[in-house]
Amino acid sequence: MLIARESTSEAPGATDVLDRALAKFGHTTLRAGQADVISDIFAGRPVVAVMPTGAGKSLCYQLPAVVLGERGGITLVVSPLIALMKDQVDSLLARGVPAVALTSQADAGEQREILDGIRAGQYTLVYVAPERFRSPRFVDALRSIAGRLALIAIDEAHCISEWGHDFRPEYRRLGEVIQTFGAPRIACFTATATPEVREDIAQQLGLVDPKLYVRGFDRPNLTYSVVAAGGAEDKQGKLADLVRMREGGVALVYAATRKNAEKYAGALTRSGMKVRVYHAGLGDTAREETQDRFMAGKLDAIVATNAFGMGVDKSDIRLVVHADIPRSPEAYYQEAGRGGRDGKPTRCVLLFNAGDIRLQDFLIDASYPSAELMRGTWKLLRATPELGRGSTEAVEAHLRELLPGEVSGASMSAIIRILERHGMLQRDELGLVAARPEPGVYPTLDVDGMQRRADVERRKLKTMVSYAYNPRCRRQYMLAYFGDLDWTDASRRCGACDNCVAVAHGRSTSLSDKETKAVRSLLLLVGALQGRFGRKRIAAIANATDDDDRFIELPERGSLRGWPTNTLLDLLRSLEGASMIETSRGEYPTLTTTRLGDLAAIGSHDLSSVSLSLASPTKKKAPRKRS
Repeated sequence: MLIARESTSEAPGATDVLDRALAKFGHTTLRAGQADVISDIFAGRPVVAVMPTGAGKSLCYQLPAVVLGERGGITLVVSPLIALMKDQVDSLLARGVPAVALTSQADAGEQREILDGIRAGQYTLVYVAPERFRSPRFVDALRSIAGRLALIAIDEAHCISEWGHDFRPEYRRLGEVIQTFGAPRIACFTATATPEVREDIAQQLGLVDPKLYVRGFDRPNLTYSVVAAGGAEDKQGKLADLVRMREGGVALVYAATRKNAEKYAGALTRSGMKVRVYHAGLGDTAREETQDRFMAGKLDAIVATNAFGMGVDKSDIRLVVHADIPRSPEAYYQEAGRGGRDGKPTRCVLLFNAGDIRLQDFLIDASYPSAELMRGTWKLLRATPELGRGSTEAVEAHLRELLPGEVSGASMSAIIRILERHGMLQRDELGLVAARPEPGVYPTLDVDGMQRRADVERRKLKTMVSYAYNPRCRRQYMLAYFGDLDWTDASRRCGACDNCVAVAHGRSTSLSDKETKAVRSLLLLVGALQGRFGRKRIAAIANATDDDDRFIELPERGSLRGWPTNTLLDLLRSLEGASMIETSRGEYPTLTTTRLGDLAAIGSHDLSSVSLSLASPTKKKAPRKRS
């Protein structure tokens, strides 16, 4: 047994207890990193462990829970995912470990029975979602076992941080929970947390001198690449080729929306492959059947939104394709990391079309609607209650007509969902009713926090765009983002990603003199226009396809004559990805150069961070001769 610092090692038979607990999980040894985490948990030192998908995070709290349970201790596990809780509880029960998940899926009678079992100390592990702490009955049950609460384990701990990629306000209650119940051991786990997020987790939970573990981010068997995709037909064709030519196993394809998931699944099906789609809009039976067929290896591919993947442990995924750009590096790394869990070579491919950025921008705006729109919706329903009568679809359609400006269906749905979550809208048998939430029952609606969150989401999307345009090692770029100390050197190469392979085969990713001149000309043009215009207008001025007489005397006008407009649009996005230009927020976004861009334009900063691989000028095809 590798756990040398276990707090009860002086007790007779302590090693036997650990060995028996480990055997319950079918292991005789622990993976690298697990032993140290578990030792600190036993010793009572707060732990923040960042361990990638497949590294065995759950065992790090389940093993101590079993050992502590033999002495009458109870472990409370906080997780945001009902499906994952259910899977873990089922697995524990099958191994003879008393465990339960108290979730909204249980009816009132089942919940009473579970609460009685908690009070009676029947369970070694109790799984709950963070929202459960709003329930007085559950809090009372916890108080009754406070003296036996040996460990609080917080899974998906990044959800507590506004700077994380999946912030959930309910996680903010956990600091108060820890203070209230005073568990002697606190352990936090996440697969994706930047240094900024790790620090915020410890601060929000009030952890004193926590031990930080950042383990195993590099997955050498995964190769990363970005493939440029044109319109819908080109993207679907390249997707079909990737799935068809995979090296065995099964393919996992991610899409940004349910609509896109259906579209890509249809394209693969028409190509003759066995495919299923998975997203939250499907019924429970359909999702379970799809997942079962996927796990049984009866599919060529599964096409899914981010609703799929948590807790899915299939070893022979040989290809992970993101058919749309993900919103954050955290999401990309976690989803790509579901491939190759058996250690065999696996491809992780991003099909990149710059137009996909607009989709994610739209989804961010829809997810975080403005305070004015939310306030206007509530006031409309408060002043005219009959507006809330009818189906949700009819109510949303009517409200969209009455609110100022153009409100998308996605934004309207988000507004209703947010107001309901905070008790400002409630449902009765006739529809929606505006209400004033009872204090303490619902979380406070923090509109300023929502806008901060939107800004964080946009920064993460920008980082993901930079990854797509990055001309250097993709593995180094991603691992450095997560603070992996072995990969902070920007000159390091993995030798396996598409950029490293290109260099190894003599295909330089650096810019030629001609390309350098073109990039600097474009930066000078953006600077000269002083933030007055957007991408399309700037591209038209650069290749002289505009008809505005105001720019005839501008020296930079026509400096990229002959370059296709779409190529220039991609190049502008590449410069934004390299942090040399930035886009203003507003109804009509405009471009300006950054300080870095100004220096690059005059030759005072190198252009090694700019990639033309996705924005190279294309030659026009010669017209076909008539016979």
